[in-house]
Amino acid sequence: MKKRMLQAAASLLAPLFILCGCGAGQAQEEYRLEESNKLVVYTSHKEEIYGPIVREFEERTGIWVEVVTGGTNDLLDRIEEENGKDSGDVMFGGGVDSLNAYRDYFESYVSSQSAQLDDTYASPDGVYTVFSRLPIVIVYNKKLVISAGTPRSWRDLTNNHWKGSIAFADPDRSGSSYTALLAMIQILSDDMTEEEVMETFVSNLDGDILSGSGEVLGEVTAGKKLIGITLEETVLKEMDQNADIAMIYPREGTAAVPDGSALIKNAPHRENAELFIEFTVSEDVQRLLEDRLYRRSVRKGAEGEEIREVRYDLNYSEEHREEILAKWKELTR
Repeated sequence: MKKRMLQAAASLLAPLFILCGCGAGQAQEEYRLEESNKLVVYTSHKEEIYGPIVREFEERTGIWVEVVTGGTNDLLDRIEEENGKDSGDVMFGGGVDSLNAYRDYFESYVSSQSAQLDDTYASPDGVYTVFSRLPIVIVYNKKLVISAGTPRSWRDLTNNHWKGSIAFADPDRSGSSYTALLAMIQILSDDMTEEEVMETFVSNLDGDILSGSGEVLGEVTAGKKLIGITLEETVLKEMDQNADIAMIYPREGTAAVPDGSALIKNAPHRENAELFIEFTVSEDVQRLLEDRLYRRSVRKGAEGEEIREVRYDLNYSEEHREEILAKWKELTR
């Protein structure tokens, strides 16, 4: 079995990325497949991210992939409820802080390529494997906010001047918003308590909290909100299509916590799940992230614009997650 796995992994890392979509047709023949040729992937990624990766994985391996989509927190809650019974094989997506918070429902797996991956946020016990780096940025509407008047820092977001003008998704539902909230708390901790940061920021949201991170750009581009807090990837993609928005990296620095993949406890197709995780960090897929998907690679030596990055405290994020989200619910009730 191990020999077959290594042979398959070698073929996965071949230098050509076909992206032909041929594997998608295998869904019609699912009933003919043996369990050894199946894989169930839970993903919070959009189809434009997971689609080409899944199709190429199917093409190279002959493994048929069933994709189950949903929000990061919704899928993690599902994994918790299933608790290793009748579950999927891989959680593909979600910030590593969120994956780490659900570590009891994942099994350890260390990629054979770990030495080639950025270890800034590596899991010490293999609970997750990093996939792409995701800086948090401030996006603004250029028609409604002149460049000189944009917020330049996290502290600016607590200024009453922006009350009712900030697009922000509920961190209880959006993993990226939870990361952004924790980054803000961490960065402003020198002269504001955690509670003061949250109270001030919630006040500035003025009772309007979005249900998902995908709504942030829509609110800003439509002019319903002047500014928003979201991922660099999302803004870059929209900027290529819409000249009316721009983004800023906060001057204090920003979090660039990666998202990742994790092997679900008692995965029924574990060998295939491990092959899939290896594929997500292969040179081909990581090059695809940078060239076509507006994401930053987690492989060492990857190119990309340098930003001032603040080291995000994963331990604090995990240990205080329930407490912070409970306080958030209380403040926004």
